[in-house]
Amino acid sequence: MTNVGRKLGANIRICMQEAGISLDSFARYLGYSMKDVWNVIEGKVIIPPVELEKIANLFEITKNELLNRESDSPIPDLQYRKEFSNPDNLDRILDLMDEYVELRDVL
Repeated sequence: MTNVGRKLGANIRICMQEAGISLDSFARYLGYSMKDVWNVIEGKVIIPPVELEKIANLFEITKNELLNRESDSPIPDLQYRKEFSNPDNLDRILDLMDEYVELRDVL
């Protein structure tokens, strides 16, 4: 599930860049805080189908296209994804990093 969330978040970010939509505009359109937007982009939250439909409509694509998009222009900060031969290892590392950041935020 985590991998699906991260892929969806990356797809949303790519669509935002291609459409020229800022993080702030995206947040206002959905009624989200900036923290919520980053949680979506980083794949940390499950997006309900109604919200997914709203996001897809913003980009004028279907939910399926948003979920299964394959891009030729990856986001530069996600370039590290290509360095892992086993995607499960990448997910484990990212999960640990997420946990560490959340613990630091609490402290």
